[in-house]
Amino acid sequence: MTHQPTHQATLTGRAALVTGGGSGIGRSIALALARNGCRVVILGRREQALNDTVQQDESGRITAVTADVREPEQVDRALEHVLQQVGVIDILVNNAGGQFVAPAEEISHKGFRAVTRLNLDATWYLTTRVAVTSMLPAGFGKIICITMTPRRGMPGMSHSSASRAAVESLVRTWAAEWGRRGIRAVAIAPGIVHTEAIDRYGLDPAAMASVVPLGRLQRPEEIADLVCFLAGPTGDYVTGTTIVMDGGLDVSGPHPLQ
Repeated sequence: MTHQPTHQATLTGRAALVTGGGSGIGRSIALALARNGCRVVILGRREQALNDTVQQDESGRITAVTADVREPEQVDRALEHVLQQVGVIDILVNNAGGQFVAPAEEISHKGFRAVTRLNLDATWYLTTRVAVTSMLPAGFGKIICITMTPRRGMPGMSHSSASRAAVESLVRTWAAEWGRRGIRAVAIAPGIVHTEAIDRYGLDPAAMASVVPLGRLQRPEEIADLVCFLAGPTGDYVTGTTIVMDGGLDVSGPHPLQ
């Protein structure tokens, strides 16, 4: 059954840039924004995955630009192309990210930098460039960063936890610095999301859901709906905070999968 938009037409006339829009959470966010009237440009490294998202869009409002968000030169070229397409970027969704599981003492400098470069450095660079080239001159912008929960100590995730916490700190600072200039900045911290990656890696969704107080895994569409809420007029007074959306995982304490 087609997921129905919850904020129909509230984003009509707006333009959004979504990173990591070729799969999972990013794809759901892009499709939801487009259903709600937004013109959407998705950004990522894998051209075929981006094209798959475009083909799933029934509104005809999604286009794709291929670039590696970790590379400033590629980001600059991509932004020039995006602004030629849409004129102004009203909404930026920093969704691209990644990590691997390893004990803290076994993570090499190269491995640590690879994760922080994608999760933190790329988010910082893209956001500041979007602010300078579009949002600050326009006097309006919504920045939404996807981080993660649990936000307490996570064995095997020291690199990712550090970089995601830094992004949440950036969100607070951007909100404080740019609020009077019309820009809002918010982070969303999802829990365990049931995407194609779980199936691809052969993980057991039932076992993973057993540690969540609500008893099920999160759907990407639920995150997308919150993004639409924040991106539209309903979210105009929300800024400088992280919204934890994890089914109670963060407050439930240690669990057997740790």
